[in-house]
Amino acid sequence: MTRRGFTLVEAVTALAVVAAVVVTTQHLLASSARTVAAERAATRTQMAAQTLLAEARVRALPLGLVTGTTADGVSFEREVRAADHPALREVRVRTHVEAIPGSGCELVEVLRAAAVP
Repeated sequence: MTRRGFTLVEAVTALAVVAAVVVTTQHLLASSARTVAAERAATRTQMAAQTLLAEARVRALPLGLVTGTTADGVSFEREVRAADHPALREVRVRTHVEAIPGSGCELVEVLRAAAVP
């Protein structure tokens, strides 16, 4: 006797397997999207911190703390402190994106107190 088609048990099993694959794929895609967003934010914060530190290398900045937000939404703090040697300054830059936890970056560099002509 030949049989045509699937039994109900076979059809339900196949549907369960397909549903499991779809749900797993959805979770992987969502996780991937979150990872890409976090990496993009980390790159933005690092670039902003490097830019703020480069500005301190180019021109002498007054001692103190400056806070703000860059044009692309990165919050920053740049602190210039006197170092142990009077001709040096410690520049500490902290950046982060508010909406993405863990996207922060901190750079510290010791520079000459006066800009080089």
